[in-house]
Amino acid sequence: MFDFLLKNKNNEIQSYMDMISVEIKKLKLSKLAIQKAVGMIAHAVAKSEFVVQRADGRAKDHVYWLLNIRPNPNETATDFWIDVIQRLLTSGECLVCSVAEKLYIVDAYTTDNAVMLPRIYRNVTIISNGETFRLDRNFRADEMIHLRAQNKKIRNYLENVLKMYNDTASAVAAAKKLAGTPKFTLDIPGQLPVIRTKDKDGNEKSLTIDEYKKGIKKLLESDDIEVLQNQNGMSIQQLKIETSTTSEDMVKLATEIFTECAMAFDIPKAVFLGEITEKADSTNEFITYAVGWVKELLEDSLNAKLVGEKDYLNGEKIWIDMSKFKHRDIIESAANLDKLRSIGFNFDEIRSTVGWEELNTDFSQERVITKNYTNDLGGEGSGTQNTDT
Repeated sequence: MFDFLLKNKNNEIQSYMDMISVEIKKLKLSKLAIQKAVGMIAHAVAKSEFVVQRADGRAKDHVYWLLNIRPNPNETATDFWIDVIQRLLTSGECLVCSVAEKLYIVDAYTTDNAVMLPRIYRNVTIISNGETFRLDRNFRADEMIHLRAQNKKIRNYLENVLKMYNDTASAVAAAKKLAGTPKFTLDIPGQLPVIRTKDKDGNEKSLTIDEYKKGIKKLLESDDIEVLQNQNGMSIQQLKIETSTTSEDMVKLATEIFTECAMAFDIPKAVFLGEITEKADSTNEFITYAVGWVKELLEDSLNAKLVGEKDYLNGEKIWIDMSKFKHRDIIESAANLDKLRSIGFNFDEIRSTVGWEELNTDFSQERVITKNYTNDLGGEGSGTQNTDT
């Protein structure tokens, strides 16, 4: 049961335990990095506005209420869309169905493999605020908002993390087996060829090192209460296996893992690590590369299922306005907002852009264009024209 380890064997197990310790820390950091990446994208979408565009302009109707305020009686739109995006990015898909003019996330379902005809979804279980409910009806494909994430980089990264989990689980199982067999070290001063000790009768006798170790092993395996006596300065103690990784090693490891995760989700490193400065604002890149494809996927799916072909071709659509996601200081943005006014934006549109309520007055909806244009056609009218409308 007890194995007296030589120095090289001790180093081997020490390295093995270091490897397991590092792998466990890598898993924890990878899990944190994935949660952070998914959360950043999900919150970007949830904070944006789902705009319902009708033929006669923007509308704040029942569809707008479902998409932006309360999709079902037990969830807010913010919680709803965060859950949708998290499922989409981590599982590769997310289904949303409409029941009694409310939107619910589908937690489980079965479907057929139809190609030429719309698929039928059966055994549909919906989830809301952590509670599930089994529906007794079937759904056609055109009644389901089926979001699929075909992002190979994200899928490969998640598969690598899963493989790391499996490898570490096997290593931990082996470590448990090692832990079930206590290890001891025997310190022997000098180069003693033999050890002089006494038997039970008090008579002196000589033992080789191997004979002495076997005797101690037998003593340690015994269930009887015994007292170990030091012989000639020798000592025995249980081997303590501790990791040798330092806090500096963990900081470097965390930076490496966070950078790798950011690359997988197309999130700029500066944004992911919070290193944005006034001279290097990567928020626009984050929206363009990390959130843009999710936004387009949502818009296509919502237009296909909630708007329909006929109304979409007649000018109706649903689109996501991400202008409210990025924080704007109205004082710092005053000059740029003034330019919007000069090129035809009305006062209500500008107020809506910064998150203020619209006034809905004749003054606030009036369009005023103040711009200097140059007309130089045929050598005439080359002067500057100031147009105030």
